[in-house]
Amino acid sequence: MKSVLEQSSQALILRGVVAIIFALLLIVLPVATLTAGGLSVVLLFGIYALVDGLSTIWGSVRKREGHWILMLLVGLVSVIAGLVVLANPVASGVLVSVLVINIVAIRSIVGGVLEIISAYRLREEIDNEWLLGISGFASLAFGLILLSRPGEAVAALLLILPFYLLVSGVMQIALGLKVRSWQGDLAKA
Repeated sequence: MKSVLEQSSQALILRGVVAIIFALLLIVLPVATLTAGGLSVVLLFGIYALVDGLSTIWGSVRKREGHWILMLLVGLVSVIAGLVVLANPVASGVLVSVLVINIVAIRSIVGGVLEIISAYRLREEIDNEWLLGISGFASLAFGLILLSRPGEAVAALLLILPFYLLVSGVMQIALGLKVRSWQGDLAKA
């Protein structure tokens, strides 16, 4: 159990740090992302999706508990999206943009629902489960917004993505630190 908690906390903290770095780059360099034709956003998204997917896969395969197969699939979708974008970022025309937007939206919705379910199930076992719930609601809302406005999704992505990533990143780091403290509590018990 100790190694599962340690690996989970490391994966959550890594995902949170990457999300915050990505968000800050989007906030600090909005002009560069727009003047470069969105290429830097595409590359940053590809890197983020790849790291997020790999850490999700890693966490799900290591734990193999609960909804680990669904989380494995979510991780695979993120890795595929990251690889597609990184393989040919310049050719991300309308078709690739729509595909990537839909993958991001579906991944956010599925991931958000799983986080909300996990928070609900953990409510009697842990304190501050609401951190996971807030992250889940942010993911769910983000995905629904992207799906509801496909024509405006790129502009919405540029406006919403940094704030979504900041909230999600902070919540994942907080939850990772909480999981790490549970590891210490279990070691004492």
